[in-house]
Amino acid sequence: MAVLVGAWLALLMWPGPMFAHHTVYGAYRVWSDRPIAPAIRLVLDDVTRRLKTSAVHDPAVPVEIYICNAPWRMWVYGMKFSTVYGGVADVWLTRHVIIRASDIPANRIVSPWPHPIPDEQHRPLSYFIAHEITHVDLSRRFGRTMNARYPAWLMEGYPDYVGKGGDFDFDANRAKFRAGAPELSRATSTLYLGYHLRVAYLLDKRHWTLDRVFAHPPGEAELDGWLRAGP
Repeated sequence: MAVLVGAWLALLMWPGPMFAHHTVYGAYRVWSDRPIAPAIRLVLDDVTRRLKTSAVHDPAVPVEIYICNAPWRMWVYGMKFSTVYGGVADVWLTRHVIIRASDIPANRIVSPWPHPIPDEQHRPLSYFIAHEITHVDLSRRFGRTMNARYPAWLMEGYPDYVGKGGDFDFDANRAKFRAGAPELSRATSTLYLGYHLRVAYLLDKRHWTLDRVFAHPPGEAELDGWLRAGP
């Protein structure tokens, strides 16, 4: 058993040999099990644009991105023991970014379902990469155990905030939240719109700094009360 665990950890820590294709663009180190289309540079340029909205991203720090077209790679390297997700960041061990099968020239991930992914228009491949990089950046700022110490609305809301790169209609989503729209609730949606709304309210409407949000994150019930009642 110890040998198997050691082999699995080695695969996680040093996945490069398992990916035949590799390219470097600025601070981005991209690996894939299929040839990487030249359009990856345009995708990464858009990732950079989105990351400019982040208070925690350092563009000088290299980022390791692994595009897993083969489902087994998603299962192994994503550590979710599933293939039905767009991307994941390992914030506690490697700080690698794992992205599912992608159509790079079209700047989109390949849906794991017969239908397109939810809200595909606002979540291209560049969104998923920027979102997962933000998880890595947050772990560098607030620690590898941050997911156990901070609320889910903050842990996913801020990466969605950065990943969207400003492509978010606050007033329209707040109106939907007040009306009880299902896409604004994690109980009825796989999207992070409700979490994004909470973060955007604190950062853009109350003008809190990100450090202040992390130092004193409001309770979800209190925050939702502000969103329903306040300006």
